[in-house]
Amino acid sequence: MGNISTVKDFDVITMSRTERHKEKQMMLLVGESGQVKRFPAISSELTGILYVEFQALSPELFSALKPDLVMSEAIGQTFDCLELAGFLDQAGFVGKYRIMLDDIPRPEIICREVRHLHPMLDFGVAQPHGSAISMQLN
Repeated sequence: MGNISTVKDFDVITMSRTERHKEKQMMLLVGESGQVKRFPAISSELTGILYVEFQALSPELFSALKPDLVMSEAIGQTFDCLELAGFLDQAGFVGKYRIMLDDIPRPEIICREVRHLHPMLDFGVAQPHGSAISMQLN
């Protein structure tokens, strides 16, 4: 899976959007401790991948990271995708937000609710292509 940096509070080292390669993307994985192992392999199309716990996510931190793609599980122990979608919407996020589903029987209910409450958010379910997630997420 490669190296994934963990963000604790404000000890953040990241490239600014202007320093990144134009064709490369920055992904932010939002979750809980130990959750990264449950995400599938990530495509090498990405410049960087950072992991942050939901409780550590702040508007200042998010503004510094400027991710192109945010991923999380639909339902965690301390937050769910509706809460993260609200944060992203309020932060004016213009990238893609994708969730990973773990045996949720009716995922369309979650998707419909998020899209209803946050219609401007580019929201969807990550569909692994083979064994890797790429930036070309539906």
